[in-house]
Amino acid sequence: MKIAIATTTLFAESSPFNHLFKDILQGFLDAGHSIIRIAAVEHDDDDGYKLEIEDERITYIPVRRKSAAHGNIISRYLWDNWTAIRMARILKKIDADVLFEDVCYSSFWTVRMAKQKGMRVVAMLQDIWPDNAVQSGLIKANGLLYRYFECWQRFIYRHADKMVCISDDMKDFIVSKGVQAEKISVIYNWGYSDEMVDIPWEENEFVKKYNLQKDVFYVIYAGNIGKMQNVELVVKAAECLKDKEDICFLIIGGGAKEDAIRQMIEELRLQNVQMLPLQPSCLATSIYCAAGVNVIPLVPDGVKTAMPSKTGVVLSCGRPVVFAFGKDCSFAKKLDECKAGFCVDAADPHELADEILRIKTLPVEKQPSGVYMFKSCFKKSVNVMRYGEVLDSLF
Repeated sequence: MKIAIATTTLFAESSPFNHLFKDILQGFLDAGHSIIRIAAVEHDDDDGYKLEIEDERITYIPVRRKSAAHGNIISRYLWDNWTAIRMARILKKIDADVLFEDVCYSSFWTVRMAKQKGMRVVAMLQDIWPDNAVQSGLIKANGLLYRYFECWQRFIYRHADKMVCISDDMKDFIVSKGVQAEKISVIYNWGYSDEMVDIPWEENEFVKKYNLQKDVFYVIYAGNIGKMQNVELVVKAAECLKDKEDICFLIIGGGAKEDAIRQMIEELRLQNVQMLPLQPSCLATSIYCAAGVNVIPLVPDGVKTAMPSKTGVVLSCGRPVVFAFGKDCSFAKKLDECKAGFCVDAADPHELADEILRIKTLPVEKQPSGVYMFKSCFKKSVNVMRYGEVLDSLF
């Protein structure tokens, strides 16, 4: 099978999706398929998008474009669309059996061309546009921009032969838009391997780097500090626990709201919160293993349109984790069934603070572990194979 993949967004070294996409591509190659990878680059010598995969069965076609400020939705939209139009012209000239599309707001052009060429289309949704833009405050619900973008996305939903999304909540939301449930597969984003990770405190490189203290209970948020991540909730929970001298909150990363979070911490005069810069991806498991509890929040109802890519990695580290997704979501039910962690209200810092305190007082043997959920939903080998099965089901 010959698979075409068109990516209009520029490669970002810090993206948590890089290892996932590399595994998907390698899985396609291992299954005997060939790949035509059309990728956006800013400079001719950019090759990070190749993800260190060099194989005679994969052909790379770079397409030059300029970068656009992440917060400037109009600039991003125009550049992504112009890039997608050029990629569609390339698709017109090549022969492929399938377009494997990482869906974004410019996917209309490549999907339309693929269907005109008689290709099958697999649409992979790592988030759901434009609803996530509404939740981020970038556009208004049911406003003119929303209706415009939604019209283009529904074209993709109608014309995709198969769809993959990364959580049951996302699938439920897409189905509520009128998409047939039968053509949607749920494949959770996985960790770095099939194995659980256990890094002893004395051998933890992140602990050594920042001289963390073993007698301190660290509440860790690590990742993008953006508009969807609801890091404000973590800061407010820290305010609730500011008198607990043996609890320290670490907020690790960067993003559009980094300065606002830093200012919030200063205005609240919180001495129990420390902000650290984005760390190399090689330290990810060390960070999560250092936590007394990891916290993964989203904006209210954000679980309908997104699932943080780090979830599988965090669960693989076996430390307690609290998700601020809301108690009524499908993910909360799955957590409860697997006894893998806790879900709290995405808008209630007091509930988050109470859950952190409760976990802190539990004996180690009674603390929740993500082992069962990781192995049942987030194993690398199983989920990579499932992407291959989606392709095989097309023919």
